[in-house]
Amino acid sequence: MHIQKTIFSKDEWRWSKFQKYIIYKLDQYDFQEYKIPSKYSFKESSYGSRKNNANAILCTWAAKNHRINFCRSVCINSPTYCVLNFLIIPKSQYNIPFFGVDFVSLPNYHLLVLDFQPSLHINKQFDEDLLEELLTIKDEFHQKVPMATKMSEQIAQFFSPGVIWSKLPKEELSENLINNNLYMTFQKYLDLYIKILFRAQEVDLEFQKKIINGQIHYLEYRKSKDPARPMLKILFGETFTESLINNLLFKIN
Repeated sequence: MHIQKTIFSKDEWRWSKFQKYIIYKLDQYDFQEYKIPSKYSFKESSYGSRKNNANAILCTWAAKNHRINFCRSVCINSPTYCVLNFLIIPKSQYNIPFFGVDFVSLPNYHLLVLDFQPSLHINKQFDEDLLEELLTIKDEFHQKVPMATKMSEQIAQFFSPGVIWSKLPKEELSENLINNNLYMTFQKYLDLYIKILFRAQEVDLEFQKKIINGQIHYLEYRKSKDPARPMLKILFGETFTESLINNLLFKIN
């Protein structure tokens, strides 16, 4: 099912304009939609008790091109959880980090994560100009939007110094911050990422091996430690959740 035919292209879904911008931006670079198995592309489920039952919908959109091995959006809508999880996995010929988005509306707050996520050590994948540009955008954002508490060292190794990281209560002020400050920052980050990806020169085979190993390390970590696992199990059950995580979300080609 095409995502444009679902609730995820409508304003009633919290993250619709972010997903629309992803498709709009990637369409400019000859992206082809990646055909994924139907069991992952669209799923409806019910959760909760008999007296307090609710419906959840999941839709997965994916694409690729000559510089991107695989990118996908996982979109979830339910009365208690609303999610946009987006990841770009660049081809290993290019020394470019992942592009990662986790925008999650939980029962009491919004959790916001946006970053150029390294597959190698920072000093091997980010030059000073890129870091400076990222930090400038980040600082502008966090002047108005508070940062969340510090990440643990284990988790922090998979993020750059430019990570956008915030936890906002569900209130009108947060809605304004998301619709304006977060959306503009998201556009700047994605625009910058696409720019550096399509300017990047190919690396030699020896360096490609290091990039491949780094990407595998990241993806294996996400498979084993994905923080969305408990939520997905509540909404869609354990069998579907494990299959989705292992066979699609963090798949290794």
